[in-house]
Amino acid sequence: MKTILILSDTHGMKPSVASAVRRFPEADMIFHLGDYSSDADYIRRLTDKPVYNVRGNCDLRASAEQELVLSVEGVKILLVHGHQQGVKSSLLRLALYAREKEADVALFGHTHIAAEQFHDGVTLYNPGSLGEPRMNPATVGLMTVDQGSVRFTTVKV
Repeated sequence: MKTILILSDTHGMKPSVASAVRRFPEADMIFHLGDYSSDADYIRRLTDKPVYNVRGNCDLRASAEQELVLSVEGVKILLVHGHQQGVKSSLLRLALYAREKEADVALFGHTHIAAEQFHDGVTLYNPGSLGEPRMNPATVGLMTVDQGSVRFTTVKV
């Protein structure tokens, strides 16, 4: 079993980032889904756990990849920010893109609003925003992967 802390749209709010990392010591790894992907470098200084990150629309000069595809406990996970898949208007493009990548799960940010949907065989999950939440308090996600099954929990911080 693996537990993954998922952060997105942190927008340089380092005290909130540090608080979230400290709050979830059980996390085996950490994913950062962009918008201030440099915050992922800060996370790497806070922990010895693996940190994976992608860049967002506010990360124009960042060296992070646009997307990552990882396998965790037999589950294929696509990490994107979501702006290139138009997630503010619909999740259909993201779902189709995830299917093209043969992903079981697509993690995204960009909207600053936590969401979980199942679409055409793919679970789409957005942890919300830690740095600049919209309509809700700041949130992060916890993803538990156990023998091919996945469970998400959105946590207010």
